[in-house]
Amino acid sequence: MDALITYLPFYRVHEVVDYFMVNARLLGVRRRLVYVDNVFKDRQLELLRRIIPEEVEVRYGNWRDRNLTFMRIVRDAREEGLDALVVDSDNLLEPELASADGELVSRYGYYTVLDHETKGKSLFLERSVKLGEVKVNDKSIEVYGYRIPGLWKGVFFIGPKQAVRLSRGLLESINMGVLSKIEDSLRGIEPGIRLYVSDETTLGILLYYSGIKLMPWVTLSHHMHHGSTTVSDMRTLKLLVATAHSQLGRGLVSRGMRGRVLWYYSRYKIAQLANFLLSYTLK
Repeated sequence: MDALITYLPFYRVHEVVDYFMVNARLLGVRRRLVYVDNVFKDRQLELLRRIIPEEVEVRYGNWRDRNLTFMRIVRDAREEGLDALVVDSDNLLEPELASADGELVSRYGYYTVLDHETKGKSLFLERSVKLGEVKVNDKSIEVYGYRIPGLWKGVFFIGPKQAVRLSRGLLESINMGVLSKIEDSLRGIEPGIRLYVSDETTLGILLYYSGIKLMPWVTLSHHMHHGSTTVSDMRTLKLLVATAHSQLGRGLVSRGMRGRVLWYYSRYKIAQLANFLLSYTLK
């Protein structure tokens, strides 16, 4: 591993200092890259230079959602031949990861990381198979494989994603044509709706159509929840989520993608209509 990458919106840039630099020192990586979204004024760049340490490479844009930001990371990493780990900006990695990384990549090619604090580990396990164990300092780390294709919940889903190992082998296997179609389809969605598509979904689509159906994962991080988003109306949220996914599915189908993405589009179109009717009748 030669690079550690994180991505975050402008308003959470403090997490670079709070968490990312801690992770970078832990892993001892040569390159440290931060992708900052929602940057569109020179004045913002001045503030970034004041906050982010000099040894960090800052890349910025106004992608306006985490999906397009992550697609940009994958594209850049592939073009630059990086061997990287992408970690969510509000996570602290465990020390064992630094020692386990080499064996994990050697045995499985790539992997993702789950946090200890998640309340949904049982749901991840239900869709996973145990692949083996990796030993670090007499500690056994269980390795599971998450099935990327799902039937109804998570038709495409990468699984745990507090960190994603973008090994050179994984990056070389990425279907760049599919990546472009995902980017173009996302840009066709109104940004206010687009943010309701999780990057676990878009990464799942990208990997599935790159020939990867199972994603190895380990539990080796702590999630320092930022608490900047809350849900006050679950009924409306479900409608917005279904709308965002159905629009992404429509965009992918209109760009010539076939197979499982047809079910993805249909599933969320059904959910969109059902949630709309439910919201209308309950009013």
